[in-house]
Amino acid sequence: MERTFESALDYSDYAFFYDTLFGYGAYFTDDAGEMVNPSQYIIGRDDFTKDSHELRLSSPQDARFRVVGGLFYQNQQHDIFQDYKIDGIGAGISVNGRPGTIWLTSQVREDKDYAVFGEASFDITEQLTVTGGLRAFRSENSLRGFFGYGDGFSSGTGVAACFAGPSTDQAPCTNLDKAVEEEDIVPKVNVTYDISDDAMVYLTYSEGYRPGGINRRGSLPPYQSDYLKNYEFGWKMTLADGAVRWNGAAYIQEWTNFQFSILGQSGLTEIKNAGQAEVKGVESDITWVPADGLTLTASGAYIDSQLTENFCGFVDADGNPETDCPAPEAPEGTRLPITPRFKGNLIARYEFQVAGFDAHVQGSLVHQTSAPSDLRLFANAITGDLPAYTLVDLAVGIEAQSGWTLQAYVTNLFDDDAQLSRFAQCAEAVCGAETYFIPTQPRTIGLKFGRRF
Repeated sequence: MERTFESALDYSDYAFFYDTLFGYGAYFTDDAGEMVNPSQYIIGRDDFTKDSHELRLSSPQDARFRVVGGLFYQNQQHDIFQDYKIDGIGAGISVNGRPGTIWLTSQVREDKDYAVFGEASFDITEQLTVTGGLRAFRSENSLRGFFGYGDGFSSGTGVAACFAGPSTDQAPCTNLDKAVEEEDIVPKVNVTYDISDDAMVYLTYSEGYRPGGINRRGSLPPYQSDYLKNYEFGWKMTLADGAVRWNGAAYIQEWTNFQFSILGQSGLTEIKNAGQAEVKGVESDITWVPADGLTLTASGAYIDSQLTENFCGFVDADGNPETDCPAPEAPEGTRLPITPRFKGNLIARYEFQVAGFDAHVQGSLVHQTSAPSDLRLFANAITGDLPAYTLVDLAVGIEAQSGWTLQAYVTNLFDDDAQLSRFAQCAEAVCGAETYFIPTQPRTIGLKFGRRF
């Protein structure tokens, strides 16, 4: 897979807070030493490539003892180019060889993942099955290139910190070349019991991971892999002669070194590890067909997620997050960000015949409670919680016997400004006076026309 994204972004908030309020704009002058308009903008280009392969072998799946195993390889590369421009600045304070560029990011991130996996299942009885599996993995993550100012503007960072010639096409030199390698084994154990042809329950213990990596600001330490231990009990049932289907699960998850991102110095994203957290939850969905053509569906999830150790905001000499500090940025018991305590939805759909067409009318409702926007207490106090919201969608449509379909729909019927995230353009202590939010799609009325094949 190959993808390229080109962008032109306004950076006036950053310029206002740093350059106007704090007076940094006085440093932005032309070749004659005269101050210029300090407004910044970004010209960017991101090139993504992804190469993924998997070999999977399995024994006959109708046998009492059966196995699945395989190999996995994936290589991802991200070429990052961000040119921070201030029109009219002099060549002496520009990034070397790039007049008008006050800051340049030109880097290549490469992520390689290797894995060997296997799973075996055994039917102890016709009703009881035990499954066990292992996944051995290795990840190699690297980041090299350049970030920062020219040596005429900064005597300690950017070009002044370079130790080698350019490693990317756009960079004047190289001041970042780091790599992280990790390997481990994660297990899975599952027991299922078929109570009847219409009901089963299961117990699962599983572990998962997410690879670590290198922060784009080279002076920061790498972030480590985070690991999740999942203890889960669940069920799947069909009731009332097939008119009701009920599924659900309850779980406890232990999350170690969980990763989250913040906006740090100079507005650059920093990925950090935050020690231990715990997630307790229950989720369920039920579908009921009370009459011919009418289907009612309800689903919901309750999640209690919180830190079980302090987040101090810094790491020890081995790169592990410190948890013992007098004034943690997020103390033990702090809720995890972006996660509502409850989220649920309701759907009602009625299907019927009209003039030889298969017709339907459908309405849906989704509700979500409020959630913190940031793990750190001081930052969340600035950006604020994500408010609770309720959205309603409607649709009506027909389908011909030949496969042609026509549907009219309204999404977000009441045009609510539901918020998906809240943020500032740079570090909250600097830019937090102007907080932004990403809304859901506004009320949209549309018509879909298609053909099923």
